[in-house]
Amino acid sequence: MGMKQDIVIKSEYTNNARSSSGKGSRGSSPGQYVMRYMAREDATEVLAPVRMSQASGTENFEAYDSATFTRYMARDQATERLISKDDEDLQNENDFGSPLVLKHKFRKIDKMSGRAFGKGGISLTHEELESSSQNIQNAFDEGHSVQKIVLSFTEDYLRETGVLDPKFKHKGRGSYKGHIDQLKLRHAVMKGVERMTKVGRFIDPEWVGTIQLDTSHVHVHIALADTKFSKSRMKNDGADRGKINEREKKMLRKGIHFSLEDMSQLKSFHGQASVERRNVVAFVKDYAYATLHENAAIQLLVAGLPKNKKEWRYGTNRKSMRHSNALAVQIVEKAFATEPEKSGYNKAMKAVLDYADESSVKNKLNDRSKKRLIKEGLERIIKRSVNGLYKMLKRIDPAEFTTRTTMTDIQSSSDEKLAQALKQSNQSGAFDPAAFALRVRGYNKRQDLHTESVGTYYTLAMEYDTAKENGLVDETAHVMRLFYEEELEYHMGVADKYRTFLSFHHNKDVESVQHMTPRYEVLVSRYQEIAKREKETLSVDRQRRNEYARDLRAYTFDCFQQGIGSLKEWRAITNYDREAGTVETLFVLPVRPKTRAENLSPIHFDAVKAWDVHHLGLDYYNKPDARIDTKNTLSFAGVFKARKQRAEAAEIYVKETGQELQALSTAKRDIDDMEQVVQKAVDEGLIQTVMLSDLSSEDERQLYTLPLDRSINVARQVRQSLEQVEMMEQEEEEELE
Repeated sequence: MGMKQDIVIKSEYTNNARSSSGKGSRGSSPGQYVMRYMAREDATEVLAPVRMSQASGTENFEAYDSATFTRYMARDQATERLISKDDEDLQNENDFGSPLVLKHKFRKIDKMSGRAFGKGGISLTHEELESSSQNIQNAFDEGHSVQKIVLSFTEDYLRETGVLDPKFKHKGRGSYKGHIDQLKLRHAVMKGVERMTKVGRFIDPEWVGTIQLDTSHVHVHIALADTKFSKSRMKNDGADRGKINEREKKMLRKGIHFSLEDMSQLKSFHGQASVERRNVVAFVKDYAYATLHENAAIQLLVAGLPKNKKEWRYGTNRKSMRHSNALAVQIVEKAFATEPEKSGYNKAMKAVLDYADESSVKNKLNDRSKKRLIKEGLERIIKRSVNGLYKMLKRIDPAEFTTRTTMTDIQSSSDEKLAQALKQSNQSGAFDPAAFALRVRGYNKRQDLHTESVGTYYTLAMEYDTAKENGLVDETAHVMRLFYEEELEYHMGVADKYRTFLSFHHNKDVESVQHMTPRYEVLVSRYQEIAKREKETLSVDRQRRNEYARDLRAYTFDCFQQGIGSLKEWRAITNYDREAGTVETLFVLPVRPKTRAENLSPIHFDAVKAWDVHHLGLDYYNKPDARIDTKNTLSFAGVFKARKQRAEAAEIYVKETGQELQALSTAKRDIDDMEQVVQKAVDEGLIQTVMLSDLSSEDERQLYTLPLDRSINVARQVRQSLEQVEMMEQEEEEELE
């Protein structure tokens, strides 16, 4: 068949200059014709916004970039607002997580976006479509002719040009949806209209096109009007010429055909027609994952609580509540961190800080006593919040506790319960979820514990150094500085070990590296400037070196805390001589921040992996013959000896000066545990493991829990709990007065 038969063109026009005033020869509302008929939802298909303009003089097409399209940015913002529950459509917290809520938001944002194309681009937003339609209506009102053009394509032609999915089988009206390459066809029509308006001598044409797929053939509808009067198109009555002529139709066909031929060798864009759906699905999944992530914590908390609700209390010594309380604290602390205002944390913490300031002045407290007061205040806030959460959970109808799975059983278990559930023999090598959960949980806990300890000893060391610079430290206190450094390095090394194990869990290293790089570059410049100046003056600038050293330590510590630095980097800037008993920050260049995948090498892991053998009892549960080789035994023993030496010296100093230090007491208990294990490792080459007889049973858990689509607004509940306690305290004070 010829091109004329493959692409059938029908056209008509409407013009109010050749009809009674305000009526038009074929309709007086071409703008509404575009919006209500051409771009109607049931006939058209959405195309995700895609740029297809060519770079000058090349055959390359610009890439799709969703960030440049307002609609997708609005979708992203809508999703984020719903995830944060900061949205007017979330009056009922049970709506949180429902895809219907998100899709409702998208409909309000999108309206008719992506259904039409035209002068404004290959995928018009709703606002652009409205604007083009209004421009066409305005042109009509001013006396211009509005062209209504319909293109029909044969199925064979669409297959030959790669517009139709080769696997497609026509099954009647509407079956073309999802099988037409919208991107290619729209682009080709745009080229055709460009040729047609050029040969037709349009001056400033405004037009809109839609591909309609609700019939047995593929049609393209075009509404087009020149917005300026062209002498070449003007008739004797002063109005635009009516129908497009055969020459214009011929150029329209050629433009479409040649464009499709040019794109025939390109990889098919069939998938572009579904990009819009995939985009919506992606946002819905993000929203659903956020819901699941938040609700999963509550789900596991409920599953692990004892059946006896009277035991649901924070601060109890019951073993049945130990794991549940730990989970509840994590949930509350997350609400504090992510929603400090909504959870009431900022207000409650301000009251604690104000009280600590007032007591500090009134009772002349030192910094340590003031910090202890603040710590006690925070503990009270957590206690009230957790108990408030339990109180709310008690009010939930037990009929809602309908969910129970193997994974909720495992993940809500305490460490002891998990150990009891381990398969004592796994000859088949099958996946053991209890063992996996126990190890991952243990690794996470240890990583967090050692990272927190690094922060504790870094703070103590920096406080010591500052006091020493100000002449406030006696030389006999130097044993404390050595103790701090020993513990700092120990906890850094063990944290590195578990960061290596859990490196798959962290995907924000690149962002952290980008965040810290400016500080790195500033330090490099400062180092080079100081070195250059000292070389020129042949003297050491001690003051600038000390300032640089403080900032170098802070930068290196921050890199470690963010997971983009390790013990290796700390040792690169620190000269800790155990034999001489000295610690100093070296005047060296900073180490650039690196992702843990780049930084935590197998060599470094081998150097630190045996430092906490005394914590591996559950890792080798019920395996009394778990062996440790000589190399790792010596490594473990060496760390134990160094820690013990520094801790004993620090303990003597603290006792002689009549002081107390919680960090020292904690370290001593851990070193005592090491001493029991190190002897078995040295004498027998065995790791001291946990046996079944060492584990005590715990009370029965609830096990059945809430489904994941049941949401609980923790921040709101915590705030209500804190406000209720505050009101009760105020009433008590008023009664006393």
